[in-house]
Amino acid sequence: MTPHPPAVPVDERAAIGQSGAGPQRVVVEVLVCGSPDRADDGAPSVAARMIGDHLSGDARVRIVGQLDIDDLLAIPAGAAVVIVDAATGLRPGQVVDLPLTGVIGGQGRVRPRSSHALAFAEVLGLAELIRGRPVCGRIVAIGAVEFGLGAGLSRPVAAAMPALIQAIRGVIEQVAGMVPIEERF
Repeated sequence: MTPHPPAVPVDERAAIGQSGAGPQRVVVEVLVCGSPDRADDGAPSVAARMIGDHLSGDARVRIVGQLDIDDLLAIPAGAAVVIVDAATGLRPGQVVDLPLTGVIGGQGRVRPRSSHALAFAEVLGLAELIRGRPVCGRIVAIGAVEFGLGAGLSRPVAAAMPALIQAIRGVIEQVAGMVPIEERF
């Protein structure tokens, strides 16, 4: 296993890459799932630290650990979401981005790993029901090998980190374009 940088405290549900310069209009909320102390499940947190300072002013990264309905309900009106997680059902180190609806329908074999209380589809479905409108966005997932206790990424996941970061940045730009201009302000 390859060690990764020190863990970001997940329980604080911290925001990364924001200056303290006052209120910010969020067009894209990036929700980072996973646990840095569970091997490859920490890959999304590593990626979040690497992209945090290189985001446009209208994107915000939040470490959520385990995706919760409240995380989706907190997405501002007119904003889109990018959910980043480690997953099973993918080749180790494979990076994919999928529409949220594809994950809800269960059409694929990709299973985000960090939605432990409820299945990912149930969390998203309940949030949409409560919000009264669909959640606009995508999920970026990396195929993982190890989910057991221990800090450090497996070799295939560590090698795929540049691809994960590139995918996250690309999907942020893509979903920002999905939010109608009139809803951004």
